[in-house]
Amino acid sequence: MTTPDEGSSRRIADHWGDDRRGDFYAGGGLYWTQLPAVQRRINEKVSGDPARDWVDHLVATHLPGRCPVARTASLGCGYGHQDREVVARGVTRRVVGYDISEGALARARRLADEAGLQGIEYIAADVNALRLEEGAFDLVLASGALHHLTDLEAVAETIAGGLREGGLLVADEYVGPNRFAYSDRQMALINEALALLPERYRRSVSFARTGRVGPGAERGPMAWALLAWMKLRSGTLLAALRRRLGMARLRKKGEALVRTEVRRIAASELALDDPSEAVRSADILPVLGEYLDLVEVRPYGGSILMPLLDDIAGNFEGDDPEAGELLRRLFAFEDEAIASGEIGSDYAFIVACRRT
Repeated sequence: MTTPDEGSSRRIADHWGDDRRGDFYAGGGLYWTQLPAVQRRINEKVSGDPARDWVDHLVATHLPGRCPVARTASLGCGYGHQDREVVARGVTRRVVGYDISEGALARARRLADEAGLQGIEYIAADVNALRLEEGAFDLVLASGALHHLTDLEAVAETIAGGLREGGLLVADEYVGPNRFAYSDRQMALINEALALLPERYRRSVSFARTGRVGPGAERGPMAWALLAWMKLRSGTLLAALRRRLGMARLRKKGEALVRTEVRRIAASELALDDPSEAVRSADILPVLGEYLDLVEVRPYGGSILMPLLDDIAGNFEGDDPEAGELLRRLFAFEDEAIASGEIGSDYAFIVACRRT
């Protein structure tokens, strides 16, 4: 495997460094893990207790009596949420965060300063080509980062070398199909779950907020032309144009955009904005197992809930009893599909150490 070429690296950095994207997701209600009920569900699957999150679980189970550790590396740190958590909660004294996007790092620095946190340093680097100092880190964090990497073998090797004796890799990752290439059965289950929801729970949150779907980062003329060509070749151009015209009519009337289906995203279109998205996600666990000892792997689902709740999660916020009951039904639906073997778990919490 090779690292991304210069053009791809620039697109990745620009994609994640666009402040509109950070502001868009910071508004909440768009992503499945922004829902408190989903957070409690994940906590229970990771720690066994809905009230104990991954940080509490890490400290109690894997670092008893050792905190704060001296030094932590954070790979693909993005806006630095996990870095602020481990410093603020006394897990580590110092974090060095690495990310390819200068824009994302600028936002991470600003948020750390606003929180009044000391001991967090950020360095711009392509994690695919990063070489950690030998035996320098007590912890290596990767939160939603490994599935953006092409050279997983080199990264796993440098993690193993960078950990001190007793050091740990702690990863919270999408480990499902590459480029979200869901099976036909998984797509069918996602849309069956969508059909369970009344219309008011299927309204696009981003459309209601901005009159468009998604974070609103601008594509240049060449990117739009390439996207149109991709859709023409795949036979989806006319359907896409109809959707855009339909959204224009809804905007004019001031009406809501209601989701009627979850569509599979073509890998080529996904890579147009972010060439790194889920590029080798299905390889993460096998590759880590080659270079490190897997201490703990806690699958926590997301195979249905993540694509289903994308851009409609905000409709379930608050203390609405109906929303709570619908979420419980969706949780049971996903659990049953995974338990039956129809689909796997697309997300996992992972702890690993140097091979002994």
